[in-house]
Amino acid sequence: MTEVLIEARGVHKTYANGVVALADVSLSVARGEVICIVGPSGSGKSTLLRTLNALEPISAGEIRVLGEAVHDRHTDLNRLRARVGMVFQSFNLFPHRTVLENLMLAPRIVGGLSEAEAEARARALLDKVGLAGKHDQYPSQLSGGQQQRVAIARALAMNPQIMLFDEPTSALDPEKVGEVLDVMKALAAEGMTMCVVTHEMGFARAVASRVVFMDAGRICHVDAPERFFNGAGHPRLEAFLGQVLQG
Repeated sequence: MTEVLIEARGVHKTYANGVVALADVSLSVARGEVICIVGPSGSGKSTLLRTLNALEPISAGEIRVLGEAVHDRHTDLNRLRARVGMVFQSFNLFPHRTVLENLMLAPRIVGGLSEAEAEARARALLDKVGLAGKHDQYPSQLSGGQQQRVAIARALAMNPQIMLFDEPTSALDPEKVGEVLDVMKALAAEGMTMCVVTHEMGFARAVASRVVFMDAGRICHVDAPERFFNGAGHPRLEAFLGQVLQG
């Protein structure tokens, strides 16, 4: 039986001003799956992703990640977040620390690794993302694509069981997008469980186990990519794909 690592059931999220961000959202993610979440701006994609590790509170429903009730006040979120890596649109690297120091910080402070162990892991991860020669540089000395690859390596430094990506290429120059997607494709090929909010339809088509279409805070359609990108007779999805795939 396939192990479910993420389970959201009937999740609602309403802001104080009455705006509904999520409406009755349910989704399960099994070990090894790559779930790509797509949809128009403001459809709730990033909000859903952020609820999975309690960066956003929910108004109703339940989310369980790695068996833990994420929004239960008794849950140790720091311990859970150490097992769930997250990569954001902005790179969020510490500008006053070198690339190597950025990667070593959490494994030492949170993971309890020795300096030698943390450095060995960090160097191996920098090699993995194609940045072995950049360990002594500062984030400002790197391109956007390189900074995002460092951010991915930093998230991997805690040996997470799940990786969450919130539009990781949206802040990059077009020519830098491919180098980040290549790292993500390699992770997927290794069997990493991933949830990816993305506008990169080619990536979703090539890598996703399933593609989730959100609109107005709801999950409107979920399917394997080969069927999803045919529109599957869903009018709103067909209109969305017509816009993003044109040309």
